[in-house]
Amino acid sequence: MQSIDEIINESGDVREVKRALGIKLLEQGMSPSQISQVLNVSVQWVSKWKGKYETSGAAGLLVGYQGSVGYLAETAKTAIVGWIEKQTTVTVEEVRDYVEREYGVVYQSKESYYQLLEAGGMSCHQSEKANPKRQETQVQERREVIKKNWRRIVPKSKMVS
Repeated sequence: MQSIDEIINESGDVREVKRALGIKLLEQGMSPSQISQVLNVSVQWVSKWKGKYETSGAAGLLVGYQGSVGYLAETAKTAIVGWIEKQTTVTVEEVRDYVEREYGVVYQSKESYYQLLEAGGMSCHQSEKANPKRQETQVQERREVIKKNWRRIVPKSKMVS
Protein backbone atom coordinates (compact mmCIF):
# COMPACT_ATOMS: atom_id res chain seq x y z
CA MET A 1 0.00 0.00 0.00
CA GLN A 2 1.63 3.15 -1.19
CA SER A 3 -0.94 5.87 -0.61
CA ILE A 4 -3.38 7.02 2.03
CA ASP A 5 -6.34 6.13 -0.17
CA GLU A 6 -5.03 2.59 -0.64
CA ILE A 7 -4.72 2.18 3.13
CA ILE A 8 -8.27 3.46 3.66
CA ASN A 9 -9.76 1.22 0.95
CA GLU A 10 -7.69 -1.94 1.31
CA SER A 11 -6.43 -2.25 4.87
CA GLY A 12 -8.09 -4.78 7.12
CA ASP A 13 -6.69 -3.16 10.25
CA VAL A 14 -8.91 -0.50 11.82
CA ARG A 15 -5.90 1.25 13.38
CA GLU A 16 -4.28 1.80 9.98
CA VAL A 17 -7.51 3.09 8.48
CA LYS A 18 -8.02 5.51 11.38
CA ARG A 19 -4.47 6.85 11.01
CA ALA A 20 -4.89 7.32 7.26
CA LEU A 21 -8.23 9.06 7.74
CA GLY A 22 -6.61 11.44 10.22
CA ILE A 23 -3.92 12.38 7.71
CA LYS A 24 -6.41 12.72 4.87
CA LEU A 25 -8.57 15.06 6.96
CA LEU A 26 -5.47 17.11 7.80
CA GLU A 27 -4.65 17.42 4.11
CA GLN A 28 -8.20 18.57 3.45
CA GLY A 29 -7.75 21.44 5.87
CA MET A 30 -9.36 20.23 9.10
CA SER A 31 -7.67 21.27 12.31
CA PRO A 32 -6.21 18.66 14.67
CA SER A 33 -8.84 19.51 17.29
CA GLN A 34 -11.66 18.88 14.79
CA ILE A 35 -10.07 15.60 13.71
CA SER A 36 -9.69 14.51 17.33
CA GLN A 37 -13.43 15.02 17.83
CA VAL A 38 -14.40 13.25 14.60
CA LEU A 39 -12.14 10.23 15.16
CA ASN A 40 -12.54 10.20 18.95
CA VAL A 41 -8.79 10.50 19.58
CA SER A 42 -6.55 13.04 21.29
CA VAL A 43 -4.93 16.01 19.57
CA GLN A 44 -1.54 14.48 20.49
CA TRP A 45 -2.52 11.32 18.59
CA VAL A 46 -3.18 13.40 15.46
CA SER A 47 0.19 15.17 15.84
CA LYS A 48 2.02 11.87 16.37
CA TRP A 49 0.70 10.31 13.16
CA LYS A 50 1.18 13.54 11.22
CA GLY A 51 4.87 13.44 12.19
CA LYS A 52 5.22 9.78 11.24
CA TYR A 53 3.56 10.46 7.89
CA GLU A 54 5.89 13.37 7.20
CA THR A 55 9.01 11.31 7.96
CA SER A 56 8.03 7.88 6.55
CA GLY A 57 5.16 8.51 4.17
CA ALA A 58 2.10 6.29 4.04
CA ALA A 59 4.18 3.27 5.09
CA GLY A 60 4.71 4.95 8.46
CA LEU A 61 0.99 4.61 9.19
CA LEU A 62 1.03 0.83 8.88
CA VAL A 63 1.12 -1.46 11.89
CA GLY A 64 4.68 -2.70 12.29
CA TYR A 65 4.01 -5.86 14.30
CA GLN A 66 3.60 -8.90 12.08
CA GLY A 67 3.40 -11.62 14.72
CA SER A 68 5.82 -14.42 15.43
CA VAL A 69 6.58 -17.52 13.45
CA GLY A 70 4.58 -20.52 14.68
CA TYR A 71 6.32 -23.42 16.36
CA LEU A 72 4.75 -26.00 14.05
CA ALA A 73 4.66 -26.01 10.26
CA GLU A 74 1.28 -26.42 8.58
CA THR A 75 2.17 -29.99 7.57
CA ALA A 76 2.91 -30.85 11.20
CA LYS A 77 -0.37 -29.30 12.35
CA THR A 78 -2.23 -31.29 9.69
CA ALA A 79 -0.54 -34.50 10.86
CA ILE A 80 -1.42 -33.78 14.51
CA VAL A 81 -5.05 -33.04 13.60
CA GLY A 82 -5.12 -36.32 11.64
CA TRP A 83 -3.81 -38.18 14.70
CA ILE A 84 -6.44 -36.53 16.92
CA GLU A 85 -9.21 -37.48 14.48
CA LYS A 86 -8.19 -41.15 14.72
CA GLN A 87 -8.58 -41.15 18.52
CA THR A 88 -11.92 -41.97 20.12
CA THR A 89 -11.03 -40.01 23.23
CA VAL A 90 -7.93 -38.00 23.98
CA THR A 91 -6.85 -35.69 26.78
CA VAL A 92 -4.97 -32.43 26.55
CA GLU A 93 -2.06 -34.11 28.29
CA GLU A 94 -1.98 -36.88 25.67
CA VAL A 95 -1.94 -34.30 22.87
CA ARG A 96 0.83 -32.39 24.68
CA ASP A 97 2.90 -35.57 25.06
CA TYR A 98 2.33 -36.56 21.42
CA VAL A 99 3.37 -33.13 20.10
CA GLU A 100 6.45 -33.08 22.31
CA ARG A 101 7.45 -36.64 21.42
CA GLU A 102 6.90 -36.32 17.65
CA TYR A 103 7.82 -32.67 17.00
CA GLY A 104 9.81 -31.54 20.03
CA VAL A 105 7.42 -28.64 20.71
CA VAL A 106 5.97 -27.73 24.10
CA TYR A 107 3.54 -24.82 24.23
CA GLN A 108 3.50 -22.53 27.26
CA SER A 109 -0.28 -22.27 27.20
CA LYS A 110 -2.89 -25.01 26.95
CA GLU A 111 -4.81 -22.82 24.50
CA SER A 112 -2.68 -24.09 21.62
CA TYR A 113 -3.59 -27.69 22.49
CA TYR A 114 -7.27 -26.72 22.75
CA GLN A 115 -7.06 -25.28 19.24
CA LEU A 116 -5.52 -28.49 17.93
CA LEU A 117 -8.23 -30.55 19.64
CA GLU A 118 -10.95 -28.35 18.17
CA ALA A 119 -9.42 -28.62 14.69
CA GLY A 120 -9.45 -32.40 15.15
CA GLY A 121 -13.15 -32.37 15.96
CA MET A 122 -12.74 -32.93 19.68
CA SER A 123 -14.26 -30.97 22.49
CA CYS A 124 -12.46 -30.80 25.79
CA HIS A 125 -15.65 -29.65 27.51
CA GLN A 126 -18.15 -32.48 27.43
CA SER A 127 -21.23 -32.42 29.57
CA GLU A 128 -22.60 -35.45 31.33
CA LYS A 129 -26.26 -36.41 31.42
CA ALA A 130 -26.20 -37.02 35.15
CA ASN A 131 -23.91 -36.15 38.01
CA PRO A 132 -21.80 -39.31 38.50
CA LYS A 133 -21.15 -38.42 42.17
CA ARG A 134 -24.81 -37.95 43.03
CA GLN A 135 -25.99 -40.38 45.66
CA GLU A 136 -29.76 -40.55 45.76
CA THR A 137 -29.92 -41.46 49.47
CA GLN A 138 -27.96 -38.34 50.45
CA VAL A 139 -30.18 -36.18 48.26
CA GLN A 140 -33.34 -37.55 49.88
CA GLU A 141 -31.92 -37.07 53.39
CA ARG A 142 -31.03 -33.48 52.64
CA ARG A 143 -34.51 -32.80 51.24
CA GLU A 144 -36.06 -34.14 54.46
CA VAL A 145 -33.85 -31.91 56.58
CA ILE A 146 -34.85 -28.90 54.51
CA LYS A 147 -38.55 -29.75 54.80
CA LYS A 148 -38.29 -30.07 58.61
CA ASN A 149 -36.66 -26.68 58.92
CA TRP A 150 -39.19 -24.86 56.79
CA ARG A 151 -41.24 -22.28 58.57
CA ARG A 152 -43.71 -19.74 57.42
CA ILE A 153 -42.48 -16.21 57.54
CA VAL A 154 -44.63 -13.16 57.51
CA PRO A 155 -43.66 -10.62 54.87
CA LYS A 156 -42.48 -7.31 56.33
CA SER A 157 -45.32 -5.48 54.64
CA LYS A 158 -47.91 -7.47 56.67
CA MET A 159 -46.18 -7.10 60.03
CA VAL A 160 -47.94 -4.85 62.52
CA SER A 161 -45.76 -2.20 64.14
